[in-house]
Parts: sequence; C-alpha cells; structure tokens
Amino acid sequence: MTDQFYVFLVGVCCGAAGGLLYDGVGWLRALLPFRAAQIATDILFSLLFAAGYLAVNTALMLPGLRLYSFVACALGFLLYLKSLHKIVAFFGKKLYNGLKRIQRGQKACPGKEAQISRKRR
Repeated sequence: MTDQFYVFLVGVCCGAAGGLLYDGVGWLRALLPFRAAQIATDILFSLLFAAGYLAVNTALMLPGLRLYSFVACALGFLLYLKSLHKIVAFFGKKLYNGLKRIQRGQKACPGKEAQISRKRR
C-alpha cells in the first residue's frame, strides 16, 4: 500500500512538472501562429513529457506503467492548472511587460523619478 501511494505521489509531481512544461511550450506556441507549428509544439510537448515521465520511472525504479499512475499524472496536471499556473502566468506577464518596456526605451517607473526630484528641491 505504501509503495502504491509513493508511485501515486510521484505521478502527481510528474503531472505538475508536465503543466510547467506545457506553459513553456505554450510560449513557443504563442510565437508561432501557424496551425502546423501548433501541431508540432503539441507533439513536442507529448514527446518531452513522455520521455521525462519514463526517465523518472526508470530512475526511481518504479513498477511498470499502471492506470493509477496515469490518473495521478492527470490529477497533477489539473492541480497545476488550477493553482500554480496562475502564479506562473502572473510572473510571466510581469516579465513580458518589463522586457517590452525596456525594448521601447521607457523607464520602469517614470512617476517615481519625478517624485524623487521634487523632494530634493
């Protein structure tokens, strides 16, 4: 029973890691608006996730592929999408907006510099 719980927990963690991988591939997918590129990124995600899952199972010497391990992966992926995805998306949006602002040559906080110069007078 303990061994099955351990395998289930590893599956949940692999599913959450798969959600993080899906976010990473999603950035690539957003850059390539072509339908063929979207299909290619989906295949890339599937191959990377399957390779990662099998590598973890092999490294930890877990038993063969079981139905409950796949259910655990799906549960981990769902938990990631419902919780951590929002945090990752928030910081990704902050990073994207900051990089865009730097690219345009704008300062991070233009109003703050005006306040500082007024205080020095």
